Amino acid sequence: MAENDEETGVFKKSIAVCLTAAVVGGAAPASAQEGGRAPVRIVVASAPGGNVDVLGRILAEHLSALTHQNYYVENRAGAGGNIGTAYVAKAKPDGQTLLIVSTSHTSNVHLYRNVGYDPIKSFAPISSLAGSAFAIAVPVGSKYKTLKDLVADARAHPGALNYGSAGVGQGNHLGMELLKSDIGIDLMHVPFTSMGAVVTALMGAQVDVAMLTLPGALAGAEAGKVRILGVTGRQRVPKLATVLTIREAIGHEFDLTAWQGLLGPAGMSDKQVAELNQNVRKVMADPRVVEQLDRIALTPDVSTPDEFGRFLSAETARWGKVIIDAKIGVEKQ
Repeated sequence: MAENDEETGVFKKSIAVCLTAAVVGGAAPASAQEGGRAPVRIVVASAPGGNVDVLGRILAEHLSALTHQNYYVENRAGAGGNIGTAYVAKAKPDGQTLLIVSTSHTSNVHLYRNVGYDPIKSFAPISSLAGSAFAIAVPVGSKYKTLKDLVADARAHPGALNYGSAGVGQGNHLGMELLKSDIGIDLMHVPFTSMGAVVTALMGAQVDVAMLTLPGALAGAEAGKVRILGVTGRQRVPKLATVLTIREAIGHEFDLTAWQGLLGPAGMSDKQVAELNQNVRKVMADPRVVEQLDRIALTPDVSTPDEFGRFLSAETARWGKVIIDAKIGVEKQ
């Protein structure tokens, strides 16, 4: 999925709070090595301010405190995340250049002609980091009170309803195409330019339905502008405890989360990877980190390097099928 972490004014506040909470050491390199150890850059392949960037700064802050080594975020945005990702793929595998990836890492290879890296072979998996379900939402004035109502109408009138997304190849575009295929409905795609734009469009009833990130859905609901019909994970979301999962709502097994993880360049030593994995586990279990992530609707979700590697392979295959079946392509490179 092409990266697009742009947030709208309706939910910038929670992002700003977390950015403020991240210490300066997580945002810029130290001028000198700390304790004789070289600083470690964590590359974020998107612009500052989105969830991936905030997660990177939180991780850098707490890894620095834990290890007494300076970790800092370096934003290398562009080409749907491919510029920063390709940069890390070509970096020296010395543990001093890392990359935070999201779902787009496993879909971009199917969307672009030449991404400049192999999403599996070019990297050393370290750990998954966090995840968050999407929310299926409609305008507050919609006639659909439940997800079951919407699905029934969509099945009865194929192609009559539309859904908004943050753009072709974005997470909520591919996620909705996966849902359409899984449950057998036909909705017309209306792409916008960002997640913020689709949230605004949904609040203004310019589209019938959208799959939103949790911050956007929560902001719209709190503003009294959208109704949340379901969440895409296996379990309910604590912040939306009364909202059903898709399985609960329509009896269909469905599991989709927006996830983030940590990689290094291929060729890192097993010792380096194991040490990083251990430190990441400690950081993500810290109650302060859990609280910071909760503000942007993320839940810590760590793994072993092998588990994360297998997950990346499965996700790459999963999104490849969705993209091919739906005939989606960005092809900017």
